[in-house]
Amino acid sequence: MIRELDVGQSALLTDLAMCLNYYRLFSPGLYCCIHATVQLDDTTQFCPGIVVQVNHGRLKQCEPGPDYDCFKGPPNFVLDVFSADEQPEYEHRRDCFERHGVLEYVAVRDTQPVQWTWHRLIDGKFSVIETTDDEFIMSTALPGLWIPSSALKHRDWWAIMAAIARGVSRDGHHNFMDTIWKAGESRN
Repeated sequence: MIRELDVGQSALLTDLAMCLNYYRLFSPGLYCCIHATVQLDDTTQFCPGIVVQVNHGRLKQCEPGPDYDCFKGPPNFVLDVFSADEQPEYEHRRDCFERHGVLEYVAVRDTQPVQWTWHRLIDGKFSVIETTDDEFIMSTALPGLWIPSSALKHRDWWAIMAAIARGVSRDGHHNFMDTIWKAGESRN
């Protein structure tokens, strides 16, 4: 069920999880899990590298299973780390996550420099989000998650965490948090 990762892939996944968990620390009301099982439907189950899931409010897409053994439904955000030769597995996962409504799916390749494909669900289909080295990747599934492309490419985790700290101080992140923490309040 869990894909075997080599040491380089595992180290890259750990560093990316550190950055995503740093975002989660500014965003109470999210799950951020490594290798959590995701049950998309009765026959489709994966154990992605990282899932980030909204816990409350209108943006919540899935639930922890009754025994907390898995997430049932599509997480908001999924990230996997692949080697360069795992194209068929990447394509299979991408297609399943798209079909089931994961809002953003990121496939990171353990290369020098790091390569990635950032997918965003738009009108039911994944679109690839491309950035130049001097641009930020700005998540829509996780507002305020800002990642400088150059920093990701060169594994500059400190620069990524600094960008996240800046991103979570903006209105988009505050509005996102309102959907979680004011989930039961009516809007007048």
